[in-house]
Amino acid sequence: MRILIIRFSSLGDIILTQAVLEQFKRIYPTAKLDFLTKPAFAPLVSTYFPVENVFTDYKSITKLLDLRKNHYDLVIDLHKKFNSWLAKTIIHGKKTVTYNKKRSLRKKIVAHKTNLSINSTVSLYNTVFEKLKLNYDFIEPTISLNKSSSNLLPDKNTTNIVIFPGATHNTKRIPCHKLISFINNHDHPGTNFYLLGSLGEKELIQIIVQKSNKTCFDLAGKFNLVELVSAVNEADLVITNDSGPMHIAAALKKAQIAFFGSTNTSLGFRPLNEKAIVISHPVECSPCSLHGQKTCPRKHFACMQNITVEEIYQAFKTLLKR
Repeated sequence: MRILIIRFSSLGDIILTQAVLEQFKRIYPTAKLDFLTKPAFAPLVSTYFPVENVFTDYKSITKLLDLRKNHYDLVIDLHKKFNSWLAKTIIHGKKTVTYNKKRSLRKKIVAHKTNLSINSTVSLYNTVFEKLKLNYDFIEPTISLNKSSSNLLPDKNTTNIVIFPGATHNTKRIPCHKLISFINNHDHPGTNFYLLGSLGEKELIQIIVQKSNKTCFDLAGKFNLVELVSAVNEADLVITNDSGPMHIAAALKKAQIAFFGSTNTSLGFRPLNEKAIVISHPVECSPCSLHGQKTCPRKHFACMQNITVEEIYQAFKTLLKR
């Protein structure tokens, strides 16, 4: 059997598809799995996921027609947008299945018109198995690496804390002064702090590093996605906002702290990791958007401002004791 999975973006959603691939490998052990995604994510998928091939030319009709020659038994659309519809239509597998995105439910959650919630995006992905009438288990995305397999974090000490202070949208970012206070105002003997993120988050990371009085390293833009996974794997604890790196840490089963503000776990974005502590103050206006916004619509940003440094420190102590 040959199966093609389609998911173009974003980083967190790509990581979550690993659970679907693992599920198919359990159901069809001899199946060959291929993946169609954006070029930026191809190395990540080919390195850490159980796939035979990764394809990226989804905007080329000629290349899609070439994929049609593979005669896929199943084409699984885990994106459900026009580009994925066009790709699966041209590729024309023997059977095509699209996951239930539950857009209307998510809109109702954001509009505060329902008390229902979504367990996880993985639960939504699993609707493809229901449509195929296949028995399945709920599997968490998992990436397994030997902790000593890389040496990307400089000057590793007794305790290595990796912090991702960024997120695509500002209302998903905990104010950096809280991270600075967490680093500065508590005793962390033998601890190094590593600030990671994209080059676009360089300025934010520099502010934190410059205002800290502990050992902090600015690693903004230092790693590609494959290296980033390995670097996160070297951490003893990972601190993130609701972001792609949060799902990387969860898949690696690292001890982690995750902050939720304008988005919250009711939308299905929680980290799937028993070692995770989610810190969230869901004020009456949260969630106010599906993916975050540039500024707080009500100007108070209470969902993040209400998170205290003491809460962060208590979560930190709890996780390191486990």
